[in-house]
Amino acid sequence: RVASGPYVCVAANAAGERESRGARVSVLDRLPTGQREAAPRDLLAVRLHLDNGTALPTAAVWLRWRMLTSAPTPDGYTVLYRRLLPSSTFWVQHDAGKELSTIIPALRRGYKYEFKVRPYAGGTQGLESNSRHLWIPEEVPSAAPQRVTVGQAETGNGTVVVSWEPPPPEAHNGVIRGYKVWGDGVGGWG
Repeated sequence: RVASGPYVCVAANAAGERESRGARVSVLDRLPTGQREAAPRDLLAVRLHLDNGTALPTAAVWLRWRMLTSAPTPDGYTVLYRRLLPSSTFWVQHDAGKELSTIIPALRRGYKYEFKVRPYAGGTQGLESNSRHLWIPEEVPSAAPQRVTVGQAETGNGTVVVSWEPPPPEAHNGVIRGYKVWGDGVGGWG
């Protein structure tokens, strides 16, 4: 039985503790005989297992999961996902409806993502599944560096200065890790 009153949550590690703001719980009277208790109790019985995902050629991921318990079917499932590097604590939510699989579109190539699933019924969320990590494969950038300029250094010793701007972010198709500059040899540099 849950008791009414204030509750707090404490996060602790070797360096100390941090306490959350308080939350108040109120216990309501029992439902009249014949009325079914709302979904929250049923949701606690739902246990999900997120299977391995599949990266699709379109920078999307196909995920599937299964129920590990024979609990009543929830109203639907929410997939939560976030990019791991660079580190992001912001979880994006994708409503998968009643299906036990979904496609998460428009992910960024060259990044690893974390995925998990949780059931819902009405406005209540159930317990989260295990999490899976999946890397979205890179492709060749779809645009070259822009505004490339070549000039001679002011020192007059034959040094060439090359500058450019990176391709637009939507054309990276992964993480650009470097640039190569070379000449045709006619100008004496390479």
